[in-house]
Amino acid sequence: MNIIAAGCFIWTIVLYALAKKCYRAKPIMLLSPAITFSVITIAVMQWLNISYADYNQYTRYISGLLGPATVAFAIPIYQYREVMKRQLPILLAAIIVGMSVGVGSAYLMARLFHFNHEVTYSLMARSVSTPFAIELADKIHGSAALVSVFTIITGLAGMLFGDITLAFSRSRLHLANGAAFGNAAHGFGTSRAIQRNADEGVVASLTMILAGLFMVLVGPMLVRFIVWL
Repeated sequence: MNIIAAGCFIWTIVLYALAKKCYRAKPIMLLSPAITFSVITIAVMQWLNISYADYNQYTRYISGLLGPATVAFAIPIYQYREVMKRQLPILLAAIIVGMSVGVGSAYLMARLFHFNHEVTYSLMARSVSTPFAIELADKIHGSAALVSVFTIITGLAGMLFGDITLAFSRSRLHLANGAAFGNAAHGFGTSRAIQRNADEGVVASLTMILAGLFMVLVGPMLVRFIVWL
């Protein structure tokens, strides 16, 4: 590992830790680590003329932790297994509808703007949280790098505009709101749902995990079916 590689690796860990500390001190959405870390890192990469490919190569060990992190999703499923048993039919219905709409709308947008196959399939895989999206992208010949970016953008948009959307819908049901955040905005949505209400946070977390499992198992068939239509 050369000096630049070591610098990128250390920079990633230290800056993320600082960004997370700032967000805890002042938890407003614009100070989310995903925003502050990304903006500052991109600016520094441009200034030092470091390409994304090089940065990704230098920090690949951190990205590799997404695999073990996926296993940790079993913890909330076990902790809230009683909630899941009671609400499983509703959660499954929300996931099937949400994932079908997410994948279908991504495909229509890709066709509208004449994206190539790699971009199209990466967009279609971005409907779940990053670890699951990367796994799905690999199965449908998308790009892990692209799907990571698309997933983050999707989560940020859902977190930023979720409150407004739910306000227009006038929904007061924590189950419905939590499922919406978990389905549409993944980890970012779950974080926002927890801030809104503890029950919403639990449902959002369960929805996010179950949606990820659903898409890894059924997603390739769903993608092929939508493309076939």
